[in-house]
Amino acid sequence: MLTAALLANFFEAGWSIQVLLGDMDRGEYLSSRLARPAIERHLRTMADTARALPEDVRQQMPKVDWDAWAGLASALPPNNAERMERVWTAITEWLPPTGLHLRQYRFRMPDLFAFKVS
Repeated sequence: MLTAALLANFFEAGWSIQVLLGDMDRGEYLSSRLARPAIERHLRTMADTARALPEDVRQQMPKVDWDAWAGLASALPPNNAERMERVWTAITEWLPPTGLHLRQYRFRMPDLFAFKVS
């Protein structure tokens, strides 16, 4: 059940980011007083969750770069240009394919995503 909760937490945080970001460009994102802090909180959730996910589970989903997501924590908060670039890359380049891969994995390995008491 812990694995399912972690995967749900990770997926939902990513989905929330996509909803909050909408069709914003980088400038709109950087100037957003409401969406930007919320997105950064969700990114922290994703980084912390990726780090907490058991290694054997991570290995079953090799198309997701779990190490990159876990390492994103070092760029939060994005208080300089280098960190902001890394955050923007995560949002625009890592997030869409990660969500797609997780949906595919959920279809192929439903037991990993199932909330059940053993």
